[in-house]
Amino acid sequence: MSNTLLSVPPRLRDFIRSPGGRRQWHERLKSVSANGVFVGTDPSGRKLGSGGGTLNLLVAAWQSSPTDRKVPLLKWIEKSQRLILHAGGESRRLPAYAAIGKAFLPMPAVGALEPQRFDQMLIDFQVPAYEQVLNEAGSKSAVMVTSGDVWLEFNPLVIPAVTADIAGIGMRVAPEIARHFGVYFVAKDTGRRGGGKGEQPISFFRQKPSPEEIYRQLPHYDFYVDTGMWLLSLEAVRLLFRRCGWDESRSVFNTSDGHPAHLDLYNEIGSALGSETTAPADLRDLGWSQLRSSVIPLDDAHFYHLGSSRQLFESFEQIQHGTLSPQKSLCAATREAAFVRTSALPAWLDGVRGSISLRLEGNNVVTGLPAGVQVGRLAQGCCLEISPVGKTAWVLRPYHLDDPLRGKPTDGALICGRDARAWLKARHFTASEDDVFDLPLYPVLPAAEVSQELLDWYFSSEPDPQISARLARYHRISAARIPHEINFARLFGERRTGYIETLQADFQACLDRADVRVFQQDFGAIADFCRAAAPALKLWLLRHHRQLLAKIAHPEHRSRFFLLLSALSTGRMRQRFADAGYRCLQLAIISSNQLAKAQPRLAIKEDQIVWARSPVRLDLAGGWTDTPPYCLAKGGAVVNLAVLLNGQPPIQVFIRPVPELRFRLRSIDLGSTEDITSYAGLSKYRDPKSSFSLPKAALALAGFHPDYLGRKAYRSLQDQLNAFGGGLEISLLSAAPKGSGLGTSSILGATLLGALNRAGGLGWDEVDLYNRVLGVEQLLTTGGGWQDQAGALFRSIKLIQTQPGPAQTPTVRYLPEHLVGSTYANQTLLLYYTGATRLAKGILKEIVHDMFLGRAVTLRTLGLIRANAIELHHALQGGAPAALHRCIARSWNLNKRLDRGTTTPEIEKIIARCGPDMAACKLLGAGGGGYILLCARDAVAGQQIRASLEANPPNSRARFIDFQVANHALEVTVS
Repeated sequence: MSNTLLSVPPRLRDFIRSPGGRRQWHERLKSVSANGVFVGTDPSGRKLGSGGGTLNLLVAAWQSSPTDRKVPLLKWIEKSQRLILHAGGESRRLPAYAAIGKAFLPMPAVGALEPQRFDQMLIDFQVPAYEQVLNEAGSKSAVMVTSGDVWLEFNPLVIPAVTADIAGIGMRVAPEIARHFGVYFVAKDTGRRGGGKGEQPISFFRQKPSPEEIYRQLPHYDFYVDTGMWLLSLEAVRLLFRRCGWDESRSVFNTSDGHPAHLDLYNEIGSALGSETTAPADLRDLGWSQLRSSVIPLDDAHFYHLGSSRQLFESFEQIQHGTLSPQKSLCAATREAAFVRTSALPAWLDGVRGSISLRLEGNNVVTGLPAGVQVGRLAQGCCLEISPVGKTAWVLRPYHLDDPLRGKPTDGALICGRDARAWLKARHFTASEDDVFDLPLYPVLPAAEVSQELLDWYFSSEPDPQISARLARYHRISAARIPHEINFARLFGERRTGYIETLQADFQACLDRADVRVFQQDFGAIADFCRAAAPALKLWLLRHHRQLLAKIAHPEHRSRFFLLLSALSTGRMRQRFADAGYRCLQLAIISSNQLAKAQPRLAIKEDQIVWARSPVRLDLAGGWTDTPPYCLAKGGAVVNLAVLLNGQPPIQVFIRPVPELRFRLRSIDLGSTEDITSYAGLSKYRDPKSSFSLPKAALALAGFHPDYLGRKAYRSLQDQLNAFGGGLEISLLSAAPKGSGLGTSSILGATLLGALNRAGGLGWDEVDLYNRVLGVEQLLTTGGGWQDQAGALFRSIKLIQTQPGPAQTPTVRYLPEHLVGSTYANQTLLLYYTGATRLAKGILKEIVHDMFLGRAVTLRTLGLIRANAIELHHALQGGAPAALHRCIARSWNLNKRLDRGTTTPEIEKIIARCGPDMAACKLLGAGGGGYILLCARDAVAGQQIRASLEANPPNSRARFIDFQVANHALEVTVS
């Protein structure tokens, strides 16, 4: 069953549920929420209010599945958290989107909005963040209610585990702004006791209080504006159902029409909130006094209200605040050649495909100009909507930016920015006492008959009588009727055509002037769109790929385009394009300044042995953000812990000089040996399953291969070793199995390079080694990141961060060891080897593939993973075990969201066996097997977990391993 429930206008709901609508919207809504989105509506002609509408949507979702209906409604709600997004309504102040609802409002691709996709909508930015809020709030919060015309941009990880039955999310604003919203008041003494963070008990709630009232309360109360986001417990939801007439025994509403009784959540329920408020008697009779309420203040949040035409411009000005060149042309499915702005004022264009370039004087909202329309200009503040009606006709709706579309002409209502009574009189329309929203003013006509003269007639102070006579012949409909008359198949077909034209124009701009803005888009979504709905665009891209590649200079852009070509191709070309994409970025990393060519020289005596040893790392948060190409574009943030296993550094390398002109490679733990006597033998490092692919790549990067040698090349490896002074015997020891998830492969690479650095006199420091290991990962085609080698090259527990760009130089912040030290290690923090291994390359390829394509869902999850690393950094500084457990549990859940292969049935059985004694867990590394970190609730629970798994191990290899914090990183000594 869907976790997200969306309310939209009735006709759109009907279309989405039709066979054609399902084909078009099923996958698109899956991209919004992995669990899909249930689309419902309020009953026609019946106003339910935000509270009644919430209950109506819950009931409709419950009734939609025969299986779900077998479970009582409130039991069904209890089974899974639900996000309610209200996006229906009349939308009088934003008429252009009255038919499709505000959640489907297209979001122009401005630079400040990330991640981007060519067809992005407001709901793409709302739902992922709001679903994470529910996850953070925990099981007490059964339902979250929010408005479809509001987007709250903030870090959802700051939401605490909620204990109240009704918890509102609030934010600080000036009293002069708060006057337009509901406001929570919190007594200052209770707020201070909570440190001003987390849940705060509400004293009282006021709807749109005056600034003077707010200032009067300031000596004793803090205040937070209501964002419209409410979290409701099951008990609170039950009370709302009772208030609206729900009969639990019969599973129906005891109302005349079977729908919920009207309930305004924010007015009626909001006004009853708080310890200093006396609730109405009807709520008290329903058990109101048993419910607790709170507000969760957000310190760093941005509130965007997109509920009116003017607010589109105001919100996008705020969204782009601080950007160097904010965009004033806000376009969706519209080519830049379709219009010209003649002022510095903004313009909003959605689906503009008119036959002539449209001149805009500013503050214009233009939606749906089909091909063939001869409209050439719009004055300042003038807006235009043209929507498909029936099989071939269109409805023309001109309006002014600030038209409220409300009120009677005799009461000062407006039409096209003018007094409605005067507007009607000038056009010889019969005076009416109807609301202007219900007046039939908008003609239905063929596109070819939409003209500039017709448009001017609506805004003119002296309308042309001939146009008046012409309009009288057309069938006209009211603003209220337009959403009910629109042909949605044609509407979305027009938008689809607009997307095709716009995408082709964007790639053409890359050809014509090397414009690379299109590479900010989700290329995975473009590939899906080409395959499903735009075969001509797919063919165009494949035909022009060589010309486009010639214009694309940036390695990350070239890689992304190669992966797009791969997704659009079949057979051998599919794999060739993919390989080219990966290789392009690998070469860019290897050839960066950080990997200058090496000049090895023998720097030890013939009887000396270099001994290098390293800890392994436990990755606690931030993994995957260290992986190219994500870290190159966004920077990475990882918290990991360097540890010894059973008191010893598990990764060790020994190097001694030998007179023979060869490299003898020995693996102590695998019991295998291989001799390398030629450059050809050294070049065979691309198979990650080979026992010695890693040392071969490390030797190459250390300068023992012509591609990486910083002097004149030798004819053969024999000649180079002769000049070097002999060969090397290299012995490798990994006391953790391959696929353990402890970063052993990269750490072994770092340890080996550290030993070669000493033996070959290369003069590298820790950062050089760190970058060289990243190069080794690229040579091996495993595509790994930097956190493994950073875990070994930097001691103890730390936050490691990098900035965007090719130079991934780490900034390391060491953190307190208290929560991972001897008090907790091996007592409440248990390291368990599951006995199952999985080569990371398979998972890496899947996730890195989506990184290359820039898939929005992947980038959003990675953004949360990076933010969680910062949260764990704060938790370690705060010293509370519960906060540590919360961050580790979040790491595990986000990793599973990123790739379902992160866990397996075998792993899930181990987790289930730990039962309620376990507070959190995380499979270390890429996932699929290896070591798991188990966080017990306390030391006694840790003993019970240990006893349970030791008594019933999942396989003969599974076992607990003692660990301790490594206070020394990589160490290299010479005998």
